[in-house]
Amino acid sequence: MRYWLSTILMALVSVFTLSSQELEWSVDMNAVFNNRESETALAPSSTNIFTRITPMIGVSMDRTRHSIMGGVTWYQPMNDHMHGYKVLPALYYRYEDRKKGYDFKFGMIPNELKVNTLNVGTRGNVSVPSFLFNDSISYVRPNINGFLIKVDKKHFWLHSWLDWRQLQTNNRREAFQVVGILGWKSSIRSDNIFDISAILSYNHLAKSKQHNDDQGVVDNAIFSPQIGFVHFFNKSYDSFIRLQAGALMSFDRDRSADNKWQVPIGFIGAVAGGWKWLRLTENIYAGQRQMPLYDKYASLLYQGDQFYHNKFYSRTDLVATIFQRDFVNLEARLTFHATDKSTSFWQQLAVRFYLDQNLWRNHKKGRKGTKGLPLQSQF
Repeated sequence: MRYWLSTILMALVSVFTLSSQELEWSVDMNAVFNNRESETALAPSSTNIFTRITPMIGVSMDRTRHSIMGGVTWYQPMNDHMHGYKVLPALYYRYEDRKKGYDFKFGMIPNELKVNTLNVGTRGNVSVPSFLFNDSISYVRPNINGFLIKVDKKHFWLHSWLDWRQLQTNNRREAFQVVGILGWKSSIRSDNIFDISAILSYNHLAKSKQHNDDQGVVDNAIFSPQIGFVHFFNKSYDSFIRLQAGALMSFDRDRSADNKWQVPIGFIGAVAGGWKWLRLTENIYAGQRQMPLYDKYASLLYQGDQFYHNKFYSRTDLVATIFQRDFVNLEARLTFHATDKSTSFWQQLAVRFYLDQNLWRNHKKGRKGTKGLPLQSQF
C-alpha cells in the first residue's frame, strides 16, 4: 500500500513539474452556534452547535479554466463524543471563465447555497431564498450531488443546480431537485439598481424498488416572479435600502392519493436596509398555505422553510458583522419568526475561515485577497 501511495505522489509531482498544470487547494471552515426558541411543532426548540471543514486539493489547466478538485467535508456537532458526525467525499470537475462570468461544476460539490432572504447575489455563494432551502438543511447537507451553474453578467444572472439527494434502492425513495434562479438588472444611476427575477424549481420523490401499493410518485414545483429596487448610499455598497415584491405559487401532486394538483399562491415581499456593519431584513408571505403535503412528507420532499406552511409568515433578521476580512467573517444574527399561529426567536453566532492558494500568495506579498472582496458567511 505504501509503495502505491509513494508511486502516485511521485507521479503527481512529475506531472506538475513537466506540464503547465497548476496545483490548487483550499480550506473552508465554519463554526456555528444556533439557539432556537419556538412555539410550534413545525420548528421545535433546539440548540445547534457544530463545526464544518472542507479541505480540497486539485489540479487545473488552461490558465485555471479547467480543474478537478477532490477532498472531504467533515460535519461535527460539538459534544463530548463523536455521535452525529458526517464525513463525506467531495469530488468534482470545474470550468470557470472569470472574464465572461461563467462557472460550472459537476460532481459531489461542497455546498455553496447560502440561505438568503433576498433574491440577490452573494459573493462566493449562490443566494437561495428560504422557501427553497432552509437553514437546518444547510447545516447538515455539506454537498450538492449533481451540477451547479453560475452565470454573472453586467445585466443578467443565472444560478442553477441539480441536487440528487437520494438514489433509489429497495427501501429508499429516489429524490432530487432542480432549480433555476435567473434575473435581469439595470442601473438607473450608479447608485440605483432595478431588477426583475424569476425562481423555478422542480422537486421529485419517486417510489422505492420494493414499495407498497399506497406508495406513489410525488411532485412539487415552484414559480416565483419578483421585482426589486436597491439604492446604495455610498460607493463601498455597505449602506443600502432594498425593496422586493412578487408572487409565490407552487404545484403539488401526490399520485398515491387523489392524483390532483394543489396550487397554493400568495404574496411575497421584503424590505432590507444596511449601514456599514449592520443589516436589517423583513420578509413577509401572505396567502394560501404553501407545502400542502408537508404533514405527510416533511423534509423528505420539501427542502424549504417549514414556516411557509402557514397562511401568514413574517421573518425579521438583524445581522451584525463583528469582524470581516477577505479570509474570515464573524457574524451575529437575531431572527424573529411570526405566523398566524405561533412565534419563534433564534439567536446565532457564525464564523467562517477560508484560505486558498491565491489568498495565501497575495497575503505573503502583502496584498489584499482576490479583488479585495470581504468573505461572506455561509450561514
